[in-house]
Amino acid sequence: MRCGLEKPEKLAFTEDISMTGLSIRTHKVVKPGSVIVTEIYLTDDTKIQLKGCVTWAKILPPAMAGETKKEGMGIKIVKFLSDGESVWKKYIESCGDLQKAGECSTTGSRDIHNTLNMLPG
Repeated sequence: MRCGLEKPEKLAFTEDISMTGLSIRTHKVVKPGSVIVTEIYLTDDTKIQLKGCVTWAKILPPAMAGETKKEGMGIKIVKFLSDGESVWKKYIESCGDLQKAGECSTTGSRDIHNTLNMLPG
């Protein structure tokens, strides 16, 4: 995924995702209350663009950077751009279906979220 204040230019990684928000793992955070633009790539080269409000941000000292997944920002989805909402909803539902079918454990769930981090090409 990519994100930024004016345009999605900084590479980052998704963590927890839901219909209403997501966590972005990055050491380049912005102030809570800021609105950012994100571009999320699914495994089938589908791109979702959205605007979100930063609800929390946390930076860790460099020595601790690899020790926790909580460095980054929490984003509340404010607006989907183009037809992103329907694509996002289908994707979230497909993740839930995999979990219900027992095909997705806690580790598998993280793998599904990591597919959002792959850039096309």
